[in-house]
Amino acid sequence: MALQNVKPILQIGSLSSSFKLLLAQSLASRPKYRVIALPLLQSFVRDGALSIRYRCYERFYKTFLRMSDLSADYMSTRELCANDVYCLDRSFDPDIVIDGGGNIGLFTLRAAAAFAPSGKTPTKFVLCEPLPRNVEQIQKHLETNGVEAEIMPYCLGGVRRTIPFYCRKANESSFEPNEPYEKILDIPVVLLKDAIGSSPGERILIKLDIEGMEMEALSGAAESIARSKPALLVESIKTNTTTLREWLGARDYQIFHVGMNFLAVHNSDPIRPHIK
Repeated sequence: MALQNVKPILQIGSLSSSFKLLLAQSLASRPKYRVIALPLLQSFVRDGALSIRYRCYERFYKTFLRMSDLSADYMSTRELCANDVYCLDRSFDPDIVIDGGGNIGLFTLRAAAAFAPSGKTPTKFVLCEPLPRNVEQIQKHLETNGVEAEIMPYCLGGVRRTIPFYCRKANESSFEPNEPYEKILDIPVVLLKDAIGSSPGERILIKLDIEGMEMEALSGAAESIARSKPALLVESIKTNTTTLREWLGARDYQIFHVGMNFLAVHNSDPIRPHIK
């Protein structure tokens, strides 16, 4: 069990929740411990899920790990509850946050805690997530934690259309047909400007983890991006990073590595000089 994973789990703010996550990690990374870890873990299961209480900035939140998607939910929880893989800069203070590839909603929860209203109009949150069982989990997380957000059960892209979406584990569904899948859904594709809507946002944060469609979504929103100059968090694993760098650089964005993601901030943004 990697020490770099254990330490943040022990610091989430709840000893019982830390214990549950360590058991979940044992199942995910040490199959030989399954005979011990699984019965212990099942003693905490209620309605098919493990509840995890964790500290997120000044708030305490609760997330639920589905036993049917334990490996995927554990990974998301480790990245966004025990850790902060996106390293959100709280000084950005956006009017609108677009969570493209919302998964089970944990990025939006973290952003809601990071950008809690302080005498200003509350931040608007919009999640785009096409997998129905993940949408149900997003709704559960938002309601449990008292966070308001708009959920769009669609894919983000550059052209409005309907495309096949290949359903697998909660964090492995994609548009790629070559890997084994459980079923196919026909999912509408919407544009970033559809997600932003008519809200007069002066400061916009867009996170994109949309299974290789990041460049298409950005290209389809080129005019809006040139006008509003949003901060961008873009997952880079399934994206051509050279093309992404060139596209952003041509629009006067500075790019920073944040784990598996690129943080792109326009050079005119006031927070740019403070990012290293």
